[in-house]
Amino acid sequence: MSKIVIIGNSAAGFSCCYALLSFAPLDEITVITQEDAFAYDANLLYDFISGKLSEKEILLAAEDFYGSPNLRLLKASRVTGINTRKQAVILKDNNRINYEYLVIASGKRSVLPDIPGTAKEGVFSFYTLEDARKIRERLAFADTVTVTSDPLVSLKLSEVFAQKSKHTKVISAPAPEGFTPSEAVEWINDAQMSEIIGEGSELKAVKLSNGKAIGTDMVIFTGSYQPSTDFLKDTGIRTQNGFITVDECFRTDLENIFACGSVCQREGNPAQEKSWLDAQSEGIIVAKNLNESLEGRILTCPTS
Repeated sequence: MSKIVIIGNSAAGFSCCYALLSFAPLDEITVITQEDAFAYDANLLYDFISGKLSEKEILLAAEDFYGSPNLRLLKASRVTGINTRKQAVILKDNNRINYEYLVIASGKRSVLPDIPGTAKEGVFSFYTLEDARKIRERLAFADTVTVTSDPLVSLKLSEVFAQKSKHTKVISAPAPEGFTPSEAVEWINDAQMSEIIGEGSELKAVKLSNGKAIGTDMVIFTGSYQPSTDFLKDTGIRTQNGFITVDECFRTDLENIFACGSVCQREGNPAQEKSWLDAQSEGIIVAKNLNESLEGRILTCPTS
């Protein structure tokens, strides 16, 4: 029985885990996720915020999926380092999880811009289920919402808020095709957000680069992400612009460590945005490659 550890439980991490359970059901698999949640479909977060779907309805598998005797899920667990010599993943609480094979599917993390006021109450990023929970809670007593950065994500959120009778201002350029101005949604594409204003810790308004101020109950930042690889220091795992560099088999520089999903890029290829389906596919490929390694076979490195 081999010990396999997967860091991350989103599209790539979950699909890798799911496939491994079918390829090598007797191996011991530990999944570590920083989120306090079971694996979920991030594409459905808009419907969760709108109230069309419950949290249970956006899960990728029933909760009893994690009841497999050979599967352990560590939720709300942040990885702070990897000791590749001793083959151990180090957690924030200093617990160590030993592995024989490691899959890094930690994805990306949202990054707030360096402008004054981002620490005020009512300011959110939009990327994870925890973000969506906070946004949904705040919406209960918010009348006006300001969304900024990624045009397409901002458009989808504005549509959700319009359905809930919230007045939304989107600060982003350019306005995507398909956007139609309305009384509920105003698109501002000739200015940027320069400051978040409030009384004490409470949000009141945002200031724009053109000097205008907009009153708002919420500010949501979308589309500003960085690969989640801060725990790789001194591991010998090579990165480029923060992304883990992998070969055609999705292996890192260390033969028993793989990476998949939006946290990695192929050697020699420029970093590119990956869809949810791309990440799922890579997770399955890594599971196939890892299973071949477990069986002592030479990797054929399937690409689909």
